[in-house]
Amino acid sequence: MGPDAGAGPLLTVASTRRELGGMARGGAGATARVVGMGRVAGTQVAALLDAAPCGLLLSLGYAGALDPRLEPGDLVIGSAFLQGARAPIASTLPTTRAAVLLRQAGLTVLEGAILTVEEPLLTPQAKHRAHRASGALVADMEGRWIADAAAARGVPLIGIRAVLDEARFPLPTFLAAVVADGGRREWAHAMRAMARPSAVTKLLPLALKSRWASRSLRLAARCILREGGLLP
Repeated sequence: MGPDAGAGPLLTVASTRRELGGMARGGAGATARVVGMGRVAGTQVAALLDAAPCGLLLSLGYAGALDPRLEPGDLVIGSAFLQGARAPIASTLPTTRAAVLLRQAGLTVLEGAILTVEEPLLTPQAKHRAHRASGALVADMEGRWIADAAAARGVPLIGIRAVLDEARFPLPTFLAAVVADGGRREWAHAMRAMARPSAVTKLLPLALKSRWASRSLRLAARCILREGGLLP
């Protein structure tokens, strides 16, 4: 995907179309784009921001819970974006206003750090270690790369992540193949995994959790748009 010269004052990005919160075509004064997973997301966002002015970048997506309090569909607004030993990037916008807005819509929202990882954290043990080491509430695969692109260009960022899997929930191993494939052919990987009976017990609950997470992202996106993007 190349840069889009029509980007407006509010640019919404997500790794996949499902994570765009129903904003596939954007809206009045807003543009929505799928930017891919991992480092690719940062590269794509940088190209979009270089191609057109943007008053606010809204980053939506799924994340895995690291904090055991979080349940599928809960939202985390990133107050900082972490990755390994690199210095955190703090949010350039106060997150409380957005959190209050989303809570008024009936959503469960926490403010805290988002940890970006290179590979999915598939086991409860891996999630526990990441939580203990970083203090982050959730883990994703692109938040820090997007935050890097925004910070380098002085663009305010709101990062909202919907919890997909609880800290105690073991993820199916086929997700590693999905990530390695850049998020493409997700259903093909899932169907291949379904050939193993043990995978079914994880895939069906995960599908339900993704519905809850998607619903939360849709409501969050509508709230932000209704408020004019919370532009500073």
